[in-house]
Amino acid sequence: MKLIDLNDPLRRVLEVYAVYWVADPNVTGRGQRIHLVIPYEGYDSFMTVPEESGEIVDPTIDGFILRKSGNGWDMLVHWAAEKGDLLDMLIDGRNPDAIAELHRRIREDSPRKL
Repeated sequence: MKLIDLNDPLRRVLEVYAVYWVADPNVTGRGQRIHLVIPYEGYDSFMTVPEESGEIVDPTIDGFILRKSGNGWDMLVHWAAEKGDLLDMLIDGRNPDAIAELHRRIREDSPRKL
């Protein structure tokens, strides 16, 4: 999946590594979709892009795994970020080692190997 962050003045196309939903207090029974992306080369954690701030340019979700988030809602996670605690490390903040591990997994592994 790829999107453009509408708040990015350069309108870069970004790879989405996870999609999750949070409760929307304005709409009963509907969650707001949040995308986790790496906004540019050298950024060392995930950044969130809410659905109203992103334009999906490639909706393909091949290689994503369905799992439950911490709040019990469904979450789609890129296979390379799903194993172990890598996803949490990428979400929790600046972590160049976690980004390097994500890129290593994508470069050297495949969804079937993990």
